[in-house]
Amino acid sequence: MNNYDFQFAERYIGYWNIPNIGRKIPGTLFLEKHSIRLELFWNNTTSCDLHTLPSATGYAYTDRNNKKQCYYFTLKDLHLYYVSLFGKHQSQYKFDVYNLYLSDKPRFSTNGVLNCCIRTSLMDKWLWDYTQGNYENFWPFKEEEIIEIKYHSKPSLTLYDSPLYHIYIKSGFEAHTPNAAGFNMTTNCFLNIELKKKHQFYDALDLTESIVWLFSLLWKNQFIPDFIEFRTSKSKFIYKQSDRFSYKYRDVTDSNLATLISDYNEGELNEIIEKWLNIVGKDRYSIGTFFETQFNEHSTPSSILKNYVSVVDGLSRDFRIPTTGQSLDSSRSQKYEGVFKKIKPVLSPNEFNVIKMAVLRESPTELKPRFARLLDLLSKYVNIELDSEFGTTVVNTRNLITHSKTTRAVVFSKDQYSDVDFCLEKLIMAYLLFRVGVTKSVAQKIIGKIGLK
Repeated sequence: MNNYDFQFAERYIGYWNIPNIGRKIPGTLFLEKHSIRLELFWNNTTSCDLHTLPSATGYAYTDRNNKKQCYYFTLKDLHLYYVSLFGKHQSQYKFDVYNLYLSDKPRFSTNGVLNCCIRTSLMDKWLWDYTQGNYENFWPFKEEEIIEIKYHSKPSLTLYDSPLYHIYIKSGFEAHTPNAAGFNMTTNCFLNIELKKKHQFYDALDLTESIVWLFSLLWKNQFIPDFIEFRTSKSKFIYKQSDRFSYKYRDVTDSNLATLISDYNEGELNEIIEKWLNIVGKDRYSIGTFFETQFNEHSTPSSILKNYVSVVDGLSRDFRIPTTGQSLDSSRSQKYEGVFKKIKPVLSPNEFNVIKMAVLRESPTELKPRFARLLDLLSKYVNIELDSEFGTTVVNTRNLITHSKTTRAVVFSKDQYSDVDFCLEKLIMAYLLFRVGVTKSVAQKIIGKIGLK
């Protein structure tokens, strides 16, 4: 399958097969901004339950540059949302589709994955410092001499190599014969993950997702790949999931990058990727929550705040903070204040202090002191302009949102939630960059200043 200039089309017209229902049913597959849907036009009606279908297959084409391109499809988890019956046994069915697999071969296996290829045009931009040296040109001094432009394709660029994975960038080019519009040549870069032993498809998918997370962090750009191709020993296929079911809603396309490959020294990316894979293996749920929240622009500010505080809680769970005595400004002290007033008159001062200390003693695992420790750690790494009580106020606000109870503790107002979310996002990004060993100067380029308006 030639994926050099592959792009998803808006629609694919063809014939579709549904087990126990029918074969070669005419219909169109639509790939819209945030959804995938299949429309079938059938010269028949059925009494079968079509509300949910586990799968469907099809052979469909799209027109591109006045040339038909045909592909074989496997669609998964179809949900019926519209039916129209008309004429003599005519029918129209519309389905929401969870995900699809696309190949130029009629039969392909999705398991035993040996290579994952991630394509995004942002990779071309990130590598510009590296690839611009591929061009040579000669400008003549005399009019009769010919202008010469030469392109030399560089070998694969290895970013990471281990007994498990080889991650490298492959550059390709395509030249078009000169015509009235002139000569045209394009160069595209592809990020490849070579798996040194076969992986089940969803394990390989999780790996590609974690690599996308890393580059979105290094670039400060929450991008969605143009496509991801998976290769087995016998076949190649491209996978796409509907945004409606993945909850990845990116409404604004951003082509800006905070860094280029020249910002990283030779061998530095190998160490960064090594550390990243270890961190994801240890803290995948916390890191996954962060990026799932970051990639979904449709989340409310209060939901984002709750999620980001949970991420800080998860990533800092190994912090051990020395206790300083009683926790005087906490929900626990407020909760037991009435009890203390009742028992104080009937106990000796020593007994009362022993009980009060036992109830209010700070725990080395409490989130507020861990949050303060995180801010102190990052203040030496990036530019932070937040007061010392920021973490305490954030946790108080999260507790208020979660428990929906009145509190006397200091909290952020609702109109501050978006600013607080932005600060939390940058703090988490900075901590992840710190953990993978990105230099202080590069981290500051990515993060900028962290502060409330």
